[in-house]
Amino acid sequence: MIQCGSKIFGLSQPCLKEAWRPLKPLKSSNGRHNDRPLTVIAGYLGAGKTTLINRMLAEAVQPFAVIVNDLGALAVDEALITGQQGTTLSLTNGCACCQISADLAGQLARLRQDDFSALVFEASGVAKASRLATLTSQAEGYALAKVVTLVDGFDAPRLLADAYLSPLIKEQIAAADWVLQTKRSEGVHPSLTRLAKDIDQLPSSGSLPAALAPGYCFDQRGRLEAGIKAPLFQHRVIFPKPDLAPDALQKFIADHPEIERVKGWLVGPTDAVLVQATRAHFQARAVARAQGQGVQFIWRGDIELDFSALTECFDVLIK
Repeated sequence: MIQCGSKIFGLSQPCLKEAWRPLKPLKSSNGRHNDRPLTVIAGYLGAGKTTLINRMLAEAVQPFAVIVNDLGALAVDEALITGQQGTTLSLTNGCACCQISADLAGQLARLRQDDFSALVFEASGVAKASRLATLTSQAEGYALAKVVTLVDGFDAPRLLADAYLSPLIKEQIAAADWVLQTKRSEGVHPSLTRLAKDIDQLPSSGSLPAALAPGYCFDQRGRLEAGIKAPLFQHRVIFPKPDLAPDALQKFIADHPEIERVKGWLVGPTDAVLVQATRAHFQARAVARAQGQGVQFIWRGDIELDFSALTECFDVLIK
């Protein structure tokens, strides 16, 4: 049995957001009280959603449940893991981390049977936040507490200047109860302040703002209707050849401007490297051992990419 529960962060740090209000008791859109609060963490590829969820788990005083897109990318401290059953991790602090399943409604129903009082949902980087807000607010036994959208402060100018991606980024911002800029510490980028006046900077260290706690709920308002066409994306998981160097992977990304996100493991005979990359950042970090297999690519458009330079056999791809 997964034991999960609500989470309250330390309140010693002043909250950055003034508009949030805890609702007691929480009332869902279907009129029932005491439904479990559900927080959606949205944001484009590489905005820092996984990093934020890791910090939330590390600060948990009481446990809560998390549904993520890629359990292997979560990189939870092994010392916190008490067991794994299928695509669910159980942690020493009582939290449960689950990879999203094709039957999301069934997954939400199963989690509701366990003893937790809050849920955090990590949206896909190319998902429309307004649609997720609508979907999760209608889930039986849950009430939407807030939608938090993360925006990479360094990459924001490029994304907003891109005619293909800009509508999606603007939709994710408009549909949020709270927008947080990540990575850039020199203040909120002017391109973002023109879109929303209440964007805050997410501190890269220290305690998280209290309003990010899964049990804290924002006053609900009308969100942007799903009327903006999201751009087309494709994805593949490849299994690189053992001698592939990080520099070669970085060059491949640079030579293909349609690539938006790369993450995964380069595994050699004696070592392993964790790769995390966007158009603006490339990071390759040596690790003791790989916690997964393969490298995932996400790119825009309907063209097919040729990965044969990175793999020993082109047919070892997963779509």
